Amino acid sequence: MVMHSSSALSEMIRLCKRNNVLTIADEVMTGFFRTGKFFASDYLENKADIFCLSKGITGGAMAMGVTSCTSTVFDAFASSDKTKTFYHGHSYTANPLACAAALANLELLDKKETTKNITRICKRNIEFVLKIAGMKQISHARCFGTIMAIEIKTREKPTYTSSIRDKAYTYFIHRGILIRPLGNVIYIMPPYCITDADLNFIYKTIVAFLKTLK
Repeated sequence: MVMHSSSALSEMIRLCKRNNVLTIADEVMTGFFRTGKFFASDYLENKADIFCLSKGITGGAMAMGVTSCTSTVFDAFASSDKTKTFYHGHSYTANPLACAAALANLELLDKKETTKNITRICKRNIEFVLKIAGMKQISHARCFGTIMAIEIKTREKPTYTSSIRDKAYTYFIHRGILIRPLGNVIYIMPPYCITDADLNFIYKTIVAFLKTLK
């Protein structure tokens, strides 16, 4: 849950392009308004050559992945010469059920109500991060769009296997909240249909958990 500045990422892509190095934007988690814009790449002046999409494209209802690319990349494989063919495919490529779920989800994403909900969640996250920023148990709290991450102070070296991870997971699951801590980092990425009441419950539980820590 490391959040980079858009200016730095854009400059890195610019340098790659100048040196003919292809770049990949992994928008699997950040796509479809997770960062407040349709894609996180929409914050950048310079764009990647290849885009990876999933998760949000179907709203989690079906498994589906999409890879898109610039015409430069596409044209490198578009040829009558079979030696240039990009032989790639899966058993369920272009699964019609997954595609139907994606189309239905995109229709929901396009609704004004969804846009309002995304704006509301972004605002609530900012307010909560500012509220807890001074708590002694936190080393860093941050948010970007609907994504919020809280880094907990620990005497251990921060890794995915930090003991705080299991303690946090158990604490939240016993209270009806399913989260997947990344070591000492708690993060939430709520669905866009979440209510303020549910958000308040999550925020309240986070504060209660932090207070159990020495």
